[in-house]
Amino acid sequence: MRHHFHIYATKHNTHITLTSPQRNPILSLSAGNIGFRKAGRGSYDAAYQLAAYMLKTLQEKGIMGKIEHLEVVLRGFGPGREAVSKVLLGSEGRWVRGKINKVTDATRLKFGGTRSPKPRRLG
Repeated sequence: MRHHFHIYATKHNTHITLTSPQRNPILSLSAGNIGFRKAGRGSYDAAYQLAAYMLKTLQEKGIMGKIEHLEVVLRGFGPGREAVSKVLLGSEGRWVRGKINKVTDATRLKFGGTRSPKPRRLG
């Protein structure tokens, strides 16, 4: 049974959620929860601080001791994707790194999709 560490990185924000093996959320945070507002939420720095804060919170609450296996699920192509990866590989992620046994990508891709808006005619 493995817990899931979901990272949803958009252009405007980054969301990180830790779920139980039954996919019930244990802890869910976004860049807005740690004090970033408006355009600041979409920055690399906000995502980095969010991931570091998330791992620190898990350590303080003692949740890390209960986790044996962890699956990292990445979604989206925002700056937060790279930032969270850096935190997991850096000194902040030393408690988690040994427990990660799978990294997957759940980014949704359009096949066809909806009709694109009509082009603007200027002049």
